Amino acid sequence: MAGKKKFVWGKVVATKIKGILSKAFVFVRNHVNPIKLAKKWWGIRGFKKWLLLVAILVVLGILTNILLSIINKGKPDLGKYKTVAVSRQDIQKVITKEGVLRFAGVVDYPVPTSSTVTEVWVKNGDQVKRGQKMLSLESNASPQEQADAWNAYAAAKSAYETVEIAKMTSQVNLEAARQAVLDVSQTRQNMEDRFNVGNRTNVSALRPDQKYTDNEIESVKSGETQARSSFTIAEREYKAAELRIQAAQAALNSSLWKYQLTHDVVITAPVSGYLTNLNLQKGESISSEDGILFRIVSSGDLIITLKASEAEVLQFQLGQESKYKTSVYPDTEFTGKVVSIDTIGTEIQKDSGTSIEYLVKIKPDYVDKKFLSPMTVDTDTVVEKKTGVLAVPNSAVNYASGKRTVTLVKNGRTEVRDVTLGIITDNGTEITSGVTEGDVVLVPKASKI
Repeated sequence: MAGKKKFVWGKVVATKIKGILSKAFVFVRNHVNPIKLAKKWWGIRGFKKWLLLVAILVVLGILTNILLSIINKGKPDLGKYKTVAVSRQDIQKVITKEGVLRFAGVVDYPVPTSSTVTEVWVKNGDQVKRGQKMLSLESNASPQEQADAWNAYAAAKSAYETVEIAKMTSQVNLEAARQAVLDVSQTRQNMEDRFNVGNRTNVSALRPDQKYTDNEIESVKSGETQARSSFTIAEREYKAAELRIQAAQAALNSSLWKYQLTHDVVITAPVSGYLTNLNLQKGESISSEDGILFRIVSSGDLIITLKASEAEVLQFQLGQESKYKTSVYPDTEFTGKVVSIDTIGTEIQKDSGTSIEYLVKIKPDYVDKKFLSPMTVDTDTVVEKKTGVLAVPNSAVNYASGKRTVTLVKNGRTEVRDVTLGIITDNGTEITSGVTEGDVVLVPKASKI
């Protein structure tokens, strides 16, 4: 019975709506006659006629836009976008950097303050051995220059002793931090062992109820975290101290060398290697303005050095493949592998603030005689690669309010879909969730310049 009443009520409503629409049609037909309206408009005098026409056109334009927006709602604007199917691709992330290629074992020897060459026993291109006589110099240094050189050597020696003490101190701190980690780790392990057998007694608690409280449990865990952080800091300080020792040793050797050159001296080869950049003749006068006496290449190995930022250095790993080009062979691509990555960076002061640079070294797989040292090279290092992953063009991904989305096209309509990203490369972005293979996404068309 209720169903019958519902059917009757629906029939009545439909009849009433049909009647209203019929009356509306008759009204429009009898009163909205375009010819009559045009005649009435033409009969209006003066400015009002044209004002009315403008108003009508504006209303028609607004109604047209509203109608078009309703019709086209959810449809892609193919004038500004193109569609691309989500597909499986092999993608790789590449870091492009400018580097410097140079011989790994090059050592320069400075010119003394003022000297005269009294004998030369070698020439450019010779293979010299450590201890071999190379040339003799007669010093023209004044007593003041000798004193200055000695003071510089004494200062360098004092600086070396200071950093040596600092290194020993950092080693003591490192061992103390290591022991602290072992102690707190043992405390945490003892606590967990008791918990595993149902014993929650804290034997170190100074109160009647010796069961571990939540605060004590968190304190033990926090103590271990802090101890490990302190150990990491101490380890970094020890490594930094080692680097400072190396720098101080180099400064000490250089200052000693410069002091010795303020006196008459016979120079011998300090290392074995290939002699180059020796441009001296017997009887020639030289001074510090001449730069270096000579250069010995103790190793024929070439190394490419890059400067990486904090974000970049974390992506480099030992053994990664790298490709590079040189000005000698601009159309040839050579290969190499990452062999060294700095873990302690260098602070660089710039107008925009302080930044930190890390050195990354690449060993070339091939060495050509035409390679110069040093020489600028352009490198491309593959830091990550994946095969057969879902990927879309980079411009298909939208970033807003902390979300990553793509715009799908389904049945002629658009749909915004949240996605999770994998690696982002120059050629595409990996999508790990949110879309499936074959889905169609919108991609902005490249603007024409």
